[in-house]
Amino acid sequence: MIEAAAYTVIAPDVQSADGCRVWAFTVIGSGVVMGARCVVGSHSYIGRETVMGDDVRIQSLVFLPNRTRLGARVFIGPGVVMTDDKHPRVNHPDYDAQPPIIDDDVSIGAGAVILPGIHLYAGCMVGAGAIVTHDVPAGETWAGLPAKRLHRWPTPPIGGGWLTRTRGTP
Repeated sequence: MIEAAAYTVIAPDVQSADGCRVWAFTVIGSGVVMGARCVVGSHSYIGRETVMGDDVRIQSLVFLPNRTRLGARVFIGPGVVMTDDKHPRVNHPDYDAQPPIIDDDVSIGAGAVILPGIHLYAGCMVGAGAIVTHDVPAGETWAGLPAKRLHRWPTPPIGGGWLTRTRGTP
């Protein structure tokens, strides 16, 4: 069941587990599947047939294209834009949608841009304002324009990492 704020548009066929919350002025497209305890901030757009794992946190002003895949415990900061079209043109006859794939325990900082077909592997982090033009390997931190590796974690924080529940939260 989704707890939705006023002025939210949620397609009638959206599937959600318990504890999901969607804030005002957000659009969630047809065929979206939301895991348990997902939260979507205000003024966000979640494209058709997007799939989210459990405990996903999407902040305000986020754009996810159709068929985006988000693993469990993904954090997407405010103003993040993900794209799926390498050659955007109106009515392009060779349009080939390539939505991003975001694995478990990924964190994406505010204002980052994820280009088409990018795979963010488990436990990686993307810095605020980064333009991600290449896949980001598991356990690495990337930032910059274009994003480049800053740090490699010896053991990626998988299975809850930084996003474990605290202080009796559900």
